[in-house]
Amino acid sequence: MSGSNSSSSDIEQLKQDLTALKADVASLVGHLTAGATAGVESAVNQIDEGAQTLYRSVSAEGCKAMKAVSTQVEQQPLAALLIALGVGYIGGRFLSR
Repeated sequence: MSGSNSSSSDIEQLKQDLTALKADVASLVGHLTAGATAGVESAVNQIDEGAQTLYRSVSAEGCKAMKAVSTQVEQQPLAALLIALGVGYIGGRFLSR
């Protein structure tokens, strides 16, 4: 009978160990999920900040270019008109094909 008791206690110990292992694995998965979520949120924030910085930079450069073209057109309106006619003519030739 002592062999039967030993087997029962071993099986009970194994069940307890499996229950503890399940709890540990669940805790580990929870920590990994929380870490991954935090990492994704951090990456999204960095991408958002980068996109906003890029937008501001491109916007500022666009304003500078617009002012430069505007100044050039005001200073040399005839040249600007001839350039616009040339670009329009060439664009029309390409589009008609």
